[in-house]
Amino acid sequence: MSSIDLNPPRGMRDFLPKDWVFREKLMQVFNDVSKTNGFLHYETPVVDSYELFERKAGEEISDQLYDFTDKSNRHISLRAELTPSMVRLYAKNKESLPFPAKLYSIGQCFRYERATKGRKREHYQWNLDILGENNISAEAWILSTAIQVMNKLGLNENDFQIHVSNRALLSDFLLSIGIEKERHSELMIIIDKKDKIPAEVMKEMMEEIKIFSSQIEKIIEFLDKKTLEEIRPFVQKDSLALQELEHLFAAAKALNIAPYLRIDTSIIRGLSYYTGIVFEAFDTNKEFRAIFGGGRYNSLFDRMTGKDIPACGLGFGDVVIEELIASKFGRTETFPGIQVILGQFEDALQGKALHLSAEFTKNDISSDMLLCSLPPKKFFTQANKRGAKFAAYLAPEEAKENTFVLKNMESGEQKILPLEDISSILDFIKA
Repeated sequence: MSSIDLNPPRGMRDFLPKDWVFREKLMQVFNDVSKTNGFLHYETPVVDSYELFERKAGEEISDQLYDFTDKSNRHISLRAELTPSMVRLYAKNKESLPFPAKLYSIGQCFRYERATKGRKREHYQWNLDILGENNISAEAWILSTAIQVMNKLGLNENDFQIHVSNRALLSDFLLSIGIEKERHSELMIIIDKKDKIPAEVMKEMMEEIKIFSSQIEKIIEFLDKKTLEEIRPFVQKDSLALQELEHLFAAAKALNIAPYLRIDTSIIRGLSYYTGIVFEAFDTNKEFRAIFGGGRYNSLFDRMTGKDIPACGLGFGDVVIEELIASKFGRTETFPGIQVILGQFEDALQGKALHLSAEFTKNDISSDMLLCSLPPKKFFTQANKRGAKFAAYLAPEEAKENTFVLKNMESGEQKILPLEDISSILDFIKA
């Protein structure tokens, strides 16, 4: 019988204990910052109806879904993102939830697409959404929350910037240069590729869909504008889209996050359900894909459920941020740390070691134990590999006096302490 392939499916990942250290910290930061900013946690199944995802993103997503028919002949799919299930959940339970609502979730998502740097076929994603709020300060609140996460991960405005635009602003501009509204979607798909393809290729793609040369030049000029003042001459004075961007930047200034924001009219966010302000965060040197992205999607609830609920939100994956953190700080290659590891010289001492382990657990001291008996040198070598801050070792000589050796693995300091004097043990660990 031939051996099986030990690799995970292409685009999927195994996580060794040392690989999970970063993810555990990231998810803790997501949770803590979300709650600090008033977001409520929700959970949805990892599978949902195929129709839910198709209706949200359109038929073009169908080839990217891991979908199947279950034993009851229902067409279902692994979730490709969190938003569709959130829309379903909120539309069904709106009366029992706050309105407006600030919601967040963290979940694993699956999408069958080409696996490249910064993109896998599965990833963990943090979603923030504010529902039932038309005020543009909602977008500023979401961006502030995401920036707080980045700051807690050790990143600041020198490491990343959030590129902001407004789809409605671009539509207004395209109308002003004679491009009909029906043609905006196909043109926006090309504009969304601005930083991914050479300028000449983008021009050729516009020519292929019958955009005139004079219009192309005006589009290129518009896309090069980097401030609200530079954009103002290109749109009507009463442009609502421009007013929304002005509101966003005013709110960002009040929240002390303005240095992180920059105007970038090429930001489209691809999917057609976005209706207003859109944004994507990139590392300053643009070495990686977008770290997170989102925007205003006021029509999505109506499109999916028939209920008209204004909304804006953000999706933040684990793949790119891990690459960015590694590029700045290096990779974590240690096992998840614990406070104490225990061991004994001979099996006859295991009962005392187990009792001590139970005392640590009772006092909320994280601990592990090597159940096989080892001589001192081998035990302390294993303790060091495990990443323990302290090592508790029971040897025959000390055991006669009902004591044991407790060693600080960082400083090398060690003490012989009474097994029954838990207060002295805890004092040494917590010092």
